[in-house]
Amino acid sequence: MTIMKTYVKQSILSLGLVLFSMSVYAQNAKEAIQNTQQIVEGKKMLERDMKELKQFKAKIGLFNAAFDAKNSEEANTLKNSIITDMIREVEQSGVKAKKARKEIAQSSAEVRSDRRENRRNREDSKHGRYDRRDDQRDMARDRANTRDDMRDRRDDIRDFELQIQRAETQAEILKKLKVYNFSFKDADFETSLVNKKLISDFVDSMHQDIEATKRELAEDNRERREDRRERVDDRNERNEKDLKKRRKW
Repeated sequence: MTIMKTYVKQSILSLGLVLFSMSVYAQNAKEAIQNTQQIVEGKKMLERDMKELKQFKAKIGLFNAAFDAKNSEEANTLKNSIITDMIREVEQSGVKAKKARKEIAQSSAEVRSDRRENRRNREDSKHGRYDRRDDQRDMARDRANTRDDMRDRRDDIRDFELQIQRAETQAEILKKLKVYNFSFKDADFETSLVNKKLISDFVDSMHQDIEATKRELAEDNRERREDRRERVDDRNERNEKDLKKRRKW
């Protein structure tokens, strides 16, 4: 009876290990797909934003020429065209904020998965079924992976907060310029200069957006390298345990 209980206990533990390994593998595969998608989307977004910024600045060049010539009709016609582009940019900023929020959820899921794996490692090490030195090395490696994923999550939170700030800044500028018509009468000229500066501020926010996308792409590429290393670590860890099982039998 004692032998049977021991066998059943070992079978349950082995089944739990198999199920956990399958869960880890599925999570790693999901993370790899998500990361690749983020990089592809980021590259497309960067290319689009750089093209739109170039076109936007060309319009502003024409607007500045009309402003310097104090041609209010031409300046306001160009302003209306610029407003159309601003509306598009504000909408895109909202989409980027949603994307950034989604990335926080994904990185949070990775951290939770890491913590489950760390707990599993601690539980396995208590049974003494495997080489303790290997267990300690695996646990140290998994804890390092957890620290990487926690840093990635902090980066995602920062990116989201900065994206929200840019979106709010752009929306506020758009709101002010929508209802303003440029006038070059002496009494109105100072106000015209202030509102002209708002257009420059909007351009600055577009530059910041592009730099943020470049930074996020660099972070995504770093995460892809780290995730690839984690998958190799997990596979090596599974192979170690399978080999030790075969040796035991």
